[in-house]
Amino acid sequence: CNQPPPIGQFCYFCAMFSKTFGYALRAATFIAVHTKNGRKVGLQELSQSLEIPHHFLGKIMQDLVRHGILESSKGPNGGFYVSDSTLQTPLLDILKITDGSLIFNQCALNIKRCNAANPCPLHHDFAICRDGMLRAMSGKTLGGLAAEVESGEVFLAPM
Repeated sequence: CNQPPPIGQFCYFCAMFSKTFGYALRAATFIAVHTKNGRKVGLQELSQSLEIPHHFLGKIMQDLVRHGILESSKGPNGGFYVSDSTLQTPLLDILKITDGSLIFNQCALNIKRCNAANPCPLHHDFAICRDGMLRAMSGKTLGGLAAEVESGEVFLAPM
């Protein structure tokens, strides 16, 4: 989250992203980093490099291609790659594909009528984290993450 929670409170929202989202984001970023000069990344290379289960990753990649986040081609020189326009993709777009947008709208306690006027016990704490994550996911792009990886500031796979 953008702000540390007050003393004694835990930012519940930060642990709510799915494994699917994490895998999708890591894979898309890896592809953005490694597909320069017309190179394509195959599913096997992606799975091994990122230590993500092959079949699970295959389904994730199909969704990312279907939604236009990544490109793919078949054949002996086929694989996944990014276009210049997909490098501008906000991370929020990938999150919506994998986890849906309800994560930013639903109550932490799943109370249907929870809102600012009628808050649940966690509403205000949850809102701080939710709003911070929404800003982060909207403000960062796939190309920006790839640039951070290329600079050596961050990493995608276990060392």
